Amino acid sequence: MQNNQKIIAIFGAGGFLGKHLMRELTKLDYRIKVATRNPYLKGYLKPLGSPGQIELFKTNIFNSEEVKEVLQNCDLAINLVGILYETRKQKFSHVHSQFPYLLSNLCNEMGIKNLVHISALGIKEKHPSQYMQSKLQGEKNIQDNFKPSVILRPSIVFGPEDKFFNTFASIAQFSPALPLVGGGKTKFAPIYVGDVAKAIVKALELNNSKPKIYELGGPNNYSFKELMGILLAEIKKKRFLIPIPFGAAKFQSYFLQMMPNPLLTPDQVELLKHNNIVSGDHPTLKDLGISGTQIQSILPKYIYRFRAGGQFG
Repeated sequence: MQNNQKIIAIFGAGGFLGKHLMRELTKLDYRIKVATRNPYLKGYLKPLGSPGQIELFKTNIFNSEEVKEVLQNCDLAINLVGILYETRKQKFSHVHSQFPYLLSNLCNEMGIKNLVHISALGIKEKHPSQYMQSKLQGEKNIQDNFKPSVILRPSIVFGPEDKFFNTFASIAQFSPALPLVGGGKTKFAPIYVGDVAKAIVKALELNNSKPKIYELGGPNNYSFKELMGILLAEIKKKRFLIPIPFGAAKFQSYFLQMMPNPLLTPDQVELLKHNNIVSGDHPTLKDLGISGTQIQSILPKYIYRFRAGGQFG
C-alpha cells in the first residue's frame, strides 16, 4: 500500500503511544509532520521512518500560526496530546478542551480530510473527575467543529514503557505492600499499545461525514486487584495487597500530588471510583477489524527486568 501522497500531522507524538504509532504509519509509507515543543529532544522519532519521512516542527500547540504551519499540505491529523495530572503550567481544560477546539477549527480551515482524536474510556456527563470533564468537553468541541472526525476512547494502555505496570513493578521493588485504592474493585479493560496504534491507522482510513466514537478495551476486564496479582506473578514477588478506603486514599493523595511525578492525585481517586470498561454504547476494537491482544502474551516480554534474576529469574 503506497501512501507517498498522504501527509499526516501528529500532535503529541513524543509519548509512549506516539512511538508505536509512528512505526505503523511509516510502514504504510505515510509522510509525517510531528508537532513538538522540543524537536531537539525528539530526535529518537526520526529513525522510526526512512530518511525524510518524518519531519519535526517546533510548535506551541496554543499558537494557531504554528499549528497551521504543521497542518499545511497535510491530508490527515492525529491528536495524541494529553496529561494525567495538572501542573502549574499544564491544566486539563487547556490541554484536553481548548487545544481540541483550536485544532478542529484549523483542520476545517486547512481542508484536512480526517482528524483522529485520542480521548479516554469511561467518559460521561457530570463525571466527578476534572480529567474526565475536560476530556468530554474536548470531544464536544471536536464534534461541533469538525464533522469527519473519529474519537477513540482507550482504557489503560499497556506495553513496554507503559506508566501502569512499570510504575507498580517499581514500587514492588522496595515496598512490602501494594495499595488497593477502594479495595481494588475498580474494573479496567487494559489494551495493548500496538492495538491502539492499529486502531488509529484504521480510523484514518474511515470515510465518515459525521463524528464517530469508538470505545477501545482489551479482550478481558480485570479488577485492579486482579491486575496486581498478574503483575506480581510475572515478576515473581510476593507482596501484601492492602485495601485503602477511598477517603483515606483521598487524604494521602493531597500529599502525594506534590511529588514531581505524582503517584496519586485527588482527581485520580475520583477516577478510581468508576469502572473503566467498554459500555456497549459505541462500536469497539472488533468493529475496526482488530482482535485485542491478551495481557499474558505481552507483559512477560518487558516486565522481566523487575525479577530478581532479570529474564533468567
